[in-house]
Amino acid sequence: SYWKENDAMNTKTASYNKIKKSPSSGFVQTVALLNGFILTAVIFFSLSFITQGITRDEYSRTLQDAGSAFVTGITESENVIRIISSIFLVAEDDNNGNLSQEIRRNIPNLSHFDQIVILYEKRPGSWAMQTIYQTSYPPDNARYSLKPSQEMITRLIKDGIFDSTDLKVYSDLEGMEKEYKDPSGANKSSPFALLKAVEKGDSQKGIIIGISRVPKIADSSTLNNKNKISQITIKEVDSGRQIYMMNKMQKADLEQQYSFNMGDKRWQIIMGFIKDKNIMLMEKIPYLALLLSILITVFGVLFIRNNYNQSERLSMMNKTLESKNYELEMEISERERLNEAIVKAERENRSIINSVSDVIFETDTKGSLLFLSAAWQRITGFDPDHSIGSDLFSILHVEEQDKQRHDFSLLIKGQKQAYRSFTKIRISDGTFRAVELAFSMIRQDDNKDLRVVGTITDVEERRRAERALAEAEKKYRTIVENAAGGLFQITPEGMFLSANPAIARILGYASVEEMLRLVKNANGMVFLDQETRQRFLDQVNEKGQIFGHEVQVLKKDKNLIWISENIRVVRDEMQNILYYEGSMEDITNRKMADEALREAKVNSDLANRAKTEFIANMSHELRTPLNAIIGFSEIIKNQVMGPIEQDSYIEYAADIHNSGKNLLKIINEILDLSKIESGKKELKESEVKMETCLVSCLDAMREKISEKHIVLLDKIENKPVIRAEEPSLKQVIRNILSNAIQFTPEGGRITLFTNYDHDGSYRISIADTGIGLSAKEIEKALSPFGQIDNALDRSGTGTGLGLPLSNAIIKIHGGDIEILSEKGIGTTVSIILPAFRIIDRNEDGQPGKETSASTTPQS
Repeated sequence: SYWKENDAMNTKTASYNKIKKSPSSGFVQTVALLNGFILTAVIFFSLSFITQGITRDEYSRTLQDAGSAFVTGITESENVIRIISSIFLVAEDDNNGNLSQEIRRNIPNLSHFDQIVILYEKRPGSWAMQTIYQTSYPPDNARYSLKPSQEMITRLIKDGIFDSTDLKVYSDLEGMEKEYKDPSGANKSSPFALLKAVEKGDSQKGIIIGISRVPKIADSSTLNNKNKISQITIKEVDSGRQIYMMNKMQKADLEQQYSFNMGDKRWQIIMGFIKDKNIMLMEKIPYLALLLSILITVFGVLFIRNNYNQSERLSMMNKTLESKNYELEMEISERERLNEAIVKAERENRSIINSVSDVIFETDTKGSLLFLSAAWQRITGFDPDHSIGSDLFSILHVEEQDKQRHDFSLLIKGQKQAYRSFTKIRISDGTFRAVELAFSMIRQDDNKDLRVVGTITDVEERRRAERALAEAEKKYRTIVENAAGGLFQITPEGMFLSANPAIARILGYASVEEMLRLVKNANGMVFLDQETRQRFLDQVNEKGQIFGHEVQVLKKDKNLIWISENIRVVRDEMQNILYYEGSMEDITNRKMADEALREAKVNSDLANRAKTEFIANMSHELRTPLNAIIGFSEIIKNQVMGPIEQDSYIEYAADIHNSGKNLLKIINEILDLSKIESGKKELKESEVKMETCLVSCLDAMREKISEKHIVLLDKIENKPVIRAEEPSLKQVIRNILSNAIQFTPEGGRITLFTNYDHDGSYRISIADTGIGLSAKEIEKALSPFGQIDNALDRSGTGTGLGLPLSNAIIKIHGGDIEILSEKGIGTTVSIILPAFRIIDRNEDGQPGKETSASTTPQS
């Protein structure tokens, strides 16, 4: 058009020159003048039409750019809420804190929001809030922070937040009525909330809530830098509530508006435009061209000057075009950058989707697969790329295909909402796997084609676990029903909640149902005293549980039985008592047996005491004639009354004397043991020097040691002063030494050594290399009159009272006797005296020495 206009001007100039050159030609001048005016009119109206078109295009482009910036921000914000909702919907981990961290790391465009939270139902009627994202604010900048109340939750539920999976928009939540101004006062905005419901089964519900403002989702700097825009107003169509306003305090020359959807609300944006200098200059071009055309027509002589002016004007337009080309190149670079960002976001979104354990898929309206996440190969074994384009329903179990196709067609037609169903899907090995098939939403792609989004969850392991749980419950029920002991649950008021057949049998009822029907308050009908039962339950409440509580209860026939009860209290999270549970066992027979056993023990104790008293009395009665026998036999043996001619009488008297002394020893031991057993033994304690005591005992045994050529090793180093009854202590040491000599073969070895235990006890140990004892023989040796067969000594001497008497003497001293023995190796007997009996630890004992009572050289 420009070049045509220039050619026309050149033509006019040529015509004008011709007129000037032939001024006498009036007709030519008139034609040129008419042509000039006609051409001027044509140029004027053409340029007016062109400038008006350019102005309209410029405003439309500005409106489109501003609207695109805002709608793009809205779309990105909606996608953020949908992605977060999808993640919480398909996530297997119920830990919201972990999911929130993953969302903040991986989901872009979170900066479009001031705050993103999930409001979830911990249990029916109890809601909690978890912050997913919250922006950082300058200290002086106002913000809206969500603090949900019960009234807000009630309102959302009444509004049907869980009835639809669509996004909902609220601009009137608590605190949203306040407008926020930037420091310049040119921008005013009110917060609004995007809400999306999340449901996970029947018991877990949640709401994703994103709080945002228009400056967060739209490129406000771009809008503010558009010199053509004087004001922007965004409001909600239904309520008329103003969401955003930008006013540059300039009167608008032109106003345009359009409406768009924001979630489930209809919003309207109104833009006012002012004419910039270029537009105003462009609108003056037709009048300038009109003036120039008139001047050209009237003043042909100004052709050269006009041509020059046109050249200048052309240069300015070239510069403008260069500027526009530069701006276009910058816009192309920005678009490339945005495309790269979109590709990166798509790659990150795909990584997030592929990390989900469930299969996320998309199909067309016919069920052909258009998209599959990486979990497809893990669950089915098929490559996702090879499965794209195949029919989803063809890989389901044959019996499920028709039903799934029918439900899918109802979803496409809008006659069915998003749904879930359990089915079986064919995997790579030809078998079928149990899955949960969910169709979540229908969306439109860039080509306005419908796409169905859904998930496939592998429930094979869950089904196995459910079957295993059912079998375990059945097994548990069988165990409870067939348990020999009674199991029950009972309220604090005494009402049975549950019981097994055993407890009904124990209480004399025909069945559990009869017992539950008849026993309304076990605290009064089963247990004898309700107050005593309540005190016992108070103890259970304090301790938590009590085992082995024995009590009498009433059976159905009013007979009393004894039971042993184990019971514990069960509380809720607030520590309120719910019920008691426990077990019950009939111990009536055991109680009767215990009573009989106690009576038998009493009788046994009486008999044992009578035996002890009898032995003591008999010992005293035997001593009197025995002393006479010993005395007279000693007189005869020593020939006090004169010599005896027959030597055999002297030998007989000696035998009678020795036998009498042995019998007296036995009687004394029996008497001592009976005194100890009857508790009549009193110790006559004194300070005993262990060095003197041990030397005295060894001297008394040296003759026996010498007879058997036994090597005696004296390694006693610790010889303290102790408080004890010295004759009894010597008797114990001699008895143990005598046993060691008796059970040690000729040429054997006996070792004496002492030491202190970790608790300060004093230990005297006598070790021999004799025949040794088994555990059973040790037990027998410690019992009264228990004798061990000794192949080394066939004399038949010994009554089996020495070791039991020694053990009893040491025990009344507060100590103990310890026997360690092994067959064929030897025996070590230790006398242990407690630390409180040690008066003075004498550590100056001489080192151990080796002695022998034999007359042969030591080896």
